[in-house]
This record gives sequence, C-alpha cells and structure tokens, in this order.
Amino acid sequence: MTTTSSGAADRITARDARMLRLIAEHRVLTSSQLTTAFFNHSSKARLRIGILREAELIETFRPPGGDSVLHCVATAKALKLLGVSRSAMPPAGKTQAATAAALRPDLGHLRGVNEFFCQLIARSRRIRGAALEEWRSEWTTAALFPARVRPDGFARWRVGEQWCEFFFEYDTGSEPLHRLVAKLNGYDDLMHTADTCCPVLFWLPNARREQHVHQALGAANAEVPFATAAGDPEQADVAGSVWRPVFADRRLTLAELGAAACAHLGVPHQPHAL
Repeated sequence: MTTTSSGAADRITARDARMLRLIAEHRVLTSSQLTTAFFNHSSKARLRIGILREAELIETFRPPGGDSVLHCVATAKALKLLGVSRSAMPPAGKTQAATAAALRPDLGHLRGVNEFFCQLIARSRRIRGAALEEWRSEWTTAALFPARVRPDGFARWRVGEQWCEFFFEYDTGSEPLHRLVAKLNGYDDLMHTADTCCPVLFWLPNARREQHVHQALGAANAEVPFATAAGDPEQADVAGSVWRPVFADRRLTLAELGAAACAHLGVPHQPHAL
C-alpha cells in the first residue's frame, strides 16, 4: 500500500465503513444517494468519498451520456476486507470495476432501486423511532430463494411499533404487464411453499402506469398481498401514505402495510429469518 492510501485508511470512520458496506452490497451508489442517506451537506459526502477513493476502497466514474453525478463502486480490496466471496469480486485491475459498472445495461434501473432505499435511510434519520432495519440486494435475496423469485430487494422498515417486511420491485415502465403478473404468481407460489407473508411492493414511474399495473395484478387472483406506489422516489414520500394495497380501501404508510397484509391473510405478524 502506498503512503497516501495508508494515510487515508487511517482516517476511515464508522460511517465510512457503513457506506462501504452498502456500496459493496448494492453494487453502485451515487454521491447524491450517499449524501441523502448519510449526510446533511454534499461537500461532506464528497470529502468522505475522496478518502475512500484514496484508500483504494472504492472507484468512481461518471456514466457515458453527460451524467454528471459521481457513481461509486467497491474495489476488490474492499470486498476482500468485507469478507465478500471471491466470485462476487470485480476483475483485477485499477479501473475495471468502475468500467464494468458504467457499462451495465441495467445501470438506470439499479440506480432507481438504490434511490428508493437511500430515501428510506434518510427518513430514518429524520423520523423519531424509524429505521431501515434490513436491506438486502437483489443478489442476496435471490440466493435465499433460488429459482423461485428475484426481487429487486428485500427490506424491513420500522416506525415505532409498526413495521413491514417486504419484497421490492422497481418498475421503469418498460416491462409488459404480463411479466409483472408472472412475478406476482411466483411470489404467490413462494408464499405457499416457504411460509412467507411479506407484501410485494411495486414502485412505478407514474400514476397511469400504477393504475394499469394495479388492475392487471388484481385480475391475476394471486393470494400474495401486494401494493403499488408511483412517482420519482427522489421527490416522493416513500415511507408515507402513498401505498395502494390490494387488501385495503385506502393508501397506507409503508410501516402500516406489514400488519395490514398479515391481517388480510389471517396469519401472525412476525419477522422472517432472512
């Protein structure tokens, strides 16, 4: 390790370590998302990102096409320190991890998924008794349910005594409705075979898409509880009363969805060992 990177490593804080774990788990986080989740000012976020980069724990890039937001990815060195399996590490080389991330065809979708959850982390800093207690990535969640479902994430959100575990699906509006219905059927099968009762939450790009998706999913007659919401997650109150469930006649907050879904199914509201 060079003198510069050694000095930077000595300055890593507990918050830096939390940031690094999120970057490693969720593949790509932008500087604005890290600011939203962990800081009150972007200048402070840029400083800490710079220190992680100096320590050779992250690489940064700006995607092609004029996107000015800095994107952060974990290096092989960081993944090794965090105990991530070698199969999940990026290829060796100083810039390959960032290059591979920049060229991901699903980069926009991944960024949208991570924006939603970073907004939840931000709300946990502002709402008394609120916490994003669990946030598993698409890859971690898929490993827990091989060949069954592949959500964009699994999480547990709590506000005081109310909490909700949920599977998350982020929709950009490009998928045909029948594919979304097929996803719901997969969750329905999972609910019956793995004893899960977590609602499936679909975040949609606009109100028109939400209406169409809600109708299509409702017509599928699957037993699994689901709810929809729409808008730009960077601007919306993702934890607020924006969720339209199939099992209630009004929009609920994210924390309310858990008990409401279990009451709808007639099962106990209890956490799952995920």
